[in-house]
Amino acid sequence: MSGTSRRERRPTQGALAAAGCALLAAMLGAGCAAMPDQRRETFGINFRLPEPPRQPAAVVFFVDGVSPPVFEELLQAGRLPTLQRYFVERGLWVERCVANVPSVTLANETSFVTGLFPGRHGITGINWFDRNRLMTRNYEEVNQKNTLDGDYTAPTIYERLADETTFSLFFQAHRGATKFVENWMSAGPPYFFGWYNFVDRIALWRFDIVAEVSRKQGRMPALVIAYLLAPDMEAYRSGVSSEAYREALVHADAHIGRILRDYEAAGLLEHLILVFVSDHGMTDIRQHWPIEKFLRDEVQLSVSGEGWAEDIPFERRLNYYRKFSCVLAGSGERYWAIYLRKPHASDGDQVEFEDWLARPTPDDLRAYPTRDGRRVDLIEMLRSREAVDLVAYRAGPGRVHLVTKQGTAEVTGDRRACTYRILRGNDPLGYTGAVPPQMLSGQAFSTQLWLEVTADTDYPDLVPQILAYFEAPRAGDLAVFAAPGWDFATHYKAGHGGVRPEDMFVPLLVAGPGVPHLKHPGPVRAVDVAPTLLELLGRPAPADLDGRSLLGHGAANSLP
Repeated sequence: MSGTSRRERRPTQGALAAAGCALLAAMLGAGCAAMPDQRRETFGINFRLPEPPRQPAAVVFFVDGVSPPVFEELLQAGRLPTLQRYFVERGLWVERCVANVPSVTLANETSFVTGLFPGRHGITGINWFDRNRLMTRNYEEVNQKNTLDGDYTAPTIYERLADETTFSLFFQAHRGATKFVENWMSAGPPYFFGWYNFVDRIALWRFDIVAEVSRKQGRMPALVIAYLLAPDMEAYRSGVSSEAYREALVHADAHIGRILRDYEAAGLLEHLILVFVSDHGMTDIRQHWPIEKFLRDEVQLSVSGEGWAEDIPFERRLNYYRKFSCVLAGSGERYWAIYLRKPHASDGDQVEFEDWLARPTPDDLRAYPTRDGRRVDLIEMLRSREAVDLVAYRAGPGRVHLVTKQGTAEVTGDRRACTYRILRGNDPLGYTGAVPPQMLSGQAFSTQLWLEVTADTDYPDLVPQILAYFEAPRAGDLAVFAAPGWDFATHYKAGHGGVRPEDMFVPLLVAGPGVPHLKHPGPVRAVDVAPTLLELLGRPAPADLDGRSLLGHGAANSLP
């Protein structure tokens, strides 16, 4: 579930299992068994309106964890007939669409509806630490999952359509939507039993509410976003290379088809702007390196043991977090944020720390105190590990250092232009030879150009996006990203959250009135979809977004 734990939480053999069985039996007239995949032609939802629509409406299918190589393989093999018929043959297929850093679900959901990078809307992961309020947020916890919309302030596309009816079906970043359908009672039990395809069918069935409201109002809602989770969850369980993962994508295609055939039967298809997109890619995991255990046991950092949210009085949180110098937050299993207190200068062996409001300097990170009295170079200790791909940290305002096994580079800039220069060793991102040499010498170039020239490298769009990430007060002091084939967990067969193409690229299909019919190589960004939808719906797209409309008006990445 969006924002719900992936850590294989299973119900006990007692009350939860019995309640789940009873609920499913009541809903479906069946016993407590894995639900069959009944791929009928339609859901039988009546979308008919008394009069033809006067303006288009948008329906977005936001599917979690879609690997573009697997997606294209299935599309070419004819196993995704819905996407082929209703999207590819009618509209736009963008081959290279870049997600956001970090490439994790709720950060990217929020970017999708705001048109901003995570560092600028403030949701820097599925969990994070707020050093100002001394609280930890973890959207995987049931009692915190619905706090997301209160944790960012940037306007959403829902709020920009405040005078229209809008829907969020299971999509967690939904502030401003007229109706949010969470499906907790109906989807909760099958989710906990691991019946993820069934959870998605429940989410799509909620289009019956959309249809009912449409009939009563005599017009379609301006925007519906429906979230599907099964591909992501099946990848974690079975791996991206598995047939089970492919079947999850085939299942999503089949049941999206049922919805679209219902719209088609109502004569509404030509009035719909359709979007199919994902939040991040997925990659197979071959090796695990539990980073928390390493920092706690080998490095000997004083790491907090649990996260305390705002429901615990501030005085207790203050007394708790002042006992530790380090807080960890991991998302997607291939990205972890490390939060650290600044050490006091000390003449003796006893080290004290400033309060959490003071961030450590780069020099502090290179000589950080441990529980056993040492001073360690945290950056070097992380960089040298086989599982670690890249370590990033603030080097000053608007200045970030990127460290890999090859070397160190510095990036500077703002939302308009960025610079990149090598400080030590070889080019850490391997841009040399792939990027114009003048862009590696510290000269400023537009953030759009950085997207275009790095799209085919091992680190697409990283320069402007890592700068944006560290604008967020909730960003870690160190951001650590896993090497290909590795994660920082213990047992999953797939993961995401890194900065490599397999994490960062997502499929993007758009069809409907006003959308050109072509296969476009890109690159574009996932944050471009929000301003594009606003333009297609006849609304102005604000100039201060990180995303840019794909439809033209001078944007460098616009479509022909």
